[in-house]
Amino acid sequence: MRIVVTGGSGQLARAIERFCTEHEVILPPEKELDLSSPEAMDRVIRELRPGAVINGGALTQVDLCETQEALAMQINGAAVGHLAKACAGVGALLVQISTDYVFDGKGQRPYLEDDPVNPSSVYGKSKLLGEQEARKLPDHLILRTAWLYDAWGNNFLNTMLKVAAEGRTLKVVDDQRGTPTTCRALARQIQAAIGAGCRGTVHATCAGETTWHGFAAEIFRQRGMTVDLHPCTTEDFPRPAPRPAYSVLDGQRRRSLGCDVMPPWREALAEVLAEKE
Repeated sequence: MRIVVTGGSGQLARAIERFCTEHEVILPPEKELDLSSPEAMDRVIRELRPGAVINGGALTQVDLCETQEALAMQINGAAVGHLAKACAGVGALLVQISTDYVFDGKGQRPYLEDDPVNPSSVYGKSKLLGEQEARKLPDHLILRTAWLYDAWGNNFLNTMLKVAAEGRTLKVVDDQRGTPTTCRALARQIQAAIGAGCRGTVHATCAGETTWHGFAAEIFRQRGMTVDLHPCTTEDFPRPAPRPAYSVLDGQRRRSLGCDVMPPWREALAEVLAEKE
């Protein structure tokens, strides 16, 4: 199958290009497949005529979204509707990448796909709008994920390794729980879900859960590094956008659909760190 991926310069797009080996993956330049231009989206999709479009492009700077609400709603929300129309025109499946931020983070157990959504940030609201727009196309697959990182790109893993290498003291939030998820694990899950004919909404994070502090500690443990690492609270580092305190996503539906290939998060981390050696 020919698959077109938006957000071609992002860390997820790179993983899809590398790990979705069963398909022809095309990453058009973002200036050509411009999510701010309905005309550009329609033109590129009509020219390439893919069997599926993976929308990995988004405004993901959570704090920036708080001050640029109109832009966030356009790129993360309305653009998905235009992309859905373009997909409908060529009979393509739309795979929309969504987020744990559609929940308010006040839960006490892992979120299921049909749990009520209640985003508390502009980013979460814009991504929820994107889900709603994607659902207007009958042939859609929404994959909610969280805490993405990999060996490349600007992400938590690479920031931790850089700061630790500089010998600096680290304070990392220990009261937000979620699941670190590698881009390559998500790419493989996307491929498995497409191959199994999955449709609707599916949660796609690695298995297990931890805090950001726990994630950092495991990075350094696996790396064999001694680091001056300390836990702190969310209140110690106030940010413009609220962060979910609990955003663990339950993978029940992908398991029931028989397309679950997500590894435990520690195992996924080990694979990435092995590549960085």
